[in-house]
Amino acid sequence: MPDTVIDVTGLASALETRVKADEISWRQAAGQIGVSPSLLTRLRNDQRPDLDAFARIVRWLRIPADQFMVDAHELATRDEPELGSSINALLRARSDLDEQDKQHLESILQSGIDYFRSTRKSS
Repeated sequence: MPDTVIDVTGLASALETRVKADEISWRQAAGQIGVSPSLLTRLRNDQRPDLDAFARIVRWLRIPADQFMVDAHELATRDEPELGSSINALLRARSDLDEQDKQHLESILQSGIDYFRSTRKSS
């Protein structure tokens, strides 16, 4: 069974996207999340959060935790953060969409991402 790890880079990227979309500081984000600003700094420096902090962060992002759970080997060979996480953070920050619209758009985008990945692997 492959080792599963937290995609810290993807998590930090999703946080950055939400912070920019909400036009707030990292300190304000930490306050809203319920973690220390230093924890977010460590996260941005590629240090893994503890389980409680991880749970608070994904809840604040409104992104399912499993989107940041990846195979360790896949993570080691990846160059960029997970696209779906970045897109979902942007959608979650939108105030002009209701929850059902956000979920529908996430589903459509994830289907597209999955399709392109599957066609690349079989080529």
